[in-house]
Amino acid sequence: MHASPETVSTARPWQATASAAPSLRERLSISLERARRWEFWPAWLYYIPIVAWILWLGLKHRSPTAFTAANPALDAGGVVGERKHQALAPLQENAPDLVADFILLQAGTSPQRVAEALGFAARVGLPLVLKPDIGQRGRGVFIARDAEAVHDYLHRFEGAVIAQRYIGGEEFGVFIARAPDAAQVSVLSIVHKTFPSVTGDGVQTLQALILGDARARLISATLFAQWAAQLQRVPAKAERVVLVEIGAHCRGSLFLDATALCTPALVATLTRLTDAVPGYGFGRIDLRIPSLEHLQRGEGLRVLELNGVTAESAHIYHPDTPVLDGYRAMFKQWALAFSIGAAHARQGATVTSPLALWRLFREDLKRGAQWF
Repeated sequence: MHASPETVSTARPWQATASAAPSLRERLSISLERARRWEFWPAWLYYIPIVAWILWLGLKHRSPTAFTAANPALDAGGVVGERKHQALAPLQENAPDLVADFILLQAGTSPQRVAEALGFAARVGLPLVLKPDIGQRGRGVFIARDAEAVHDYLHRFEGAVIAQRYIGGEEFGVFIARAPDAAQVSVLSIVHKTFPSVTGDGVQTLQALILGDARARLISATLFAQWAAQLQRVPAKAERVVLVEIGAHCRGSLFLDATALCTPALVATLTRLTDAVPGYGFGRIDLRIPSLEHLQRGEGLRVLELNGVTAESAHIYHPDTPVLDGYRAMFKQWALAFSIGAAHARQGATVTSPLALWRLFREDLKRGAQWF
């Protein structure tokens, strides 16, 4: 047997064109199915009980924002507005075998930063992952497959940007917690990030294939925007079209609970990783690795990002996970955030005030308008 050919999106989100919309009946069917599955609920709706829990924990600890001290290595503990390079830089310095190589491109419009990015690409190869130094939930992440795409991205977005080596393999998000006096990390969650695809039959358009796929149809609005220029193309028979390349739930990735894959060997590697980044010990580590077996052996992993307090124990988004299980995991996560933050605060770590945190959230809302 021959492997099926694969196609991935080369469209640039800022170059998408208008696409034909599905029928009203189809849109209603999708809306009803999304409403039935809480993983697709609006964030504000799902987070109402969690916000109430956070307020209660603030009263209990007599510090409403004690959680901002859970990661002294990150701005405000990695709640909002943290700079990705803060954690990646010490990891690259102290444990380079555990991180995907990267460089920081300073904000601005200077042609020099394009030259720096292309020089980096010449060393590590294309494609290149480009993403804002300050960003959340996959915002602004783009895989540049050629020099023109690098040039376009950096000319469109003037903020500070991370240029990172593209790492193939399986993608995971591992949520860890480590108190200041703990000898090793605790693993709260492991999620396997998989990328939906459809297979052509030589007859149906890409749009029809998306709407005919049980999972892809639920994220069709996102996919139609990403694939707008190719929706009427008819993929060849047996042509596999990978619909998503970015490991973010809001960008269409499918999250599968892989917590059972945790092993002592993986914990040992993650402990070495956090040792290499003083002041980091609470959040989700996004990484790629050659295989599930490599993950269990704690070998060959490459970190893409170290996320802070407001990252989620993302195994809860496994399809058909009961909503109460999701809340239990999030309540446990936030209780630990307060406990670890309070412990760091007692050792002198800075706690961000509620007013300062509010300002950071407002700045992030403005910043979000710059990215796709």
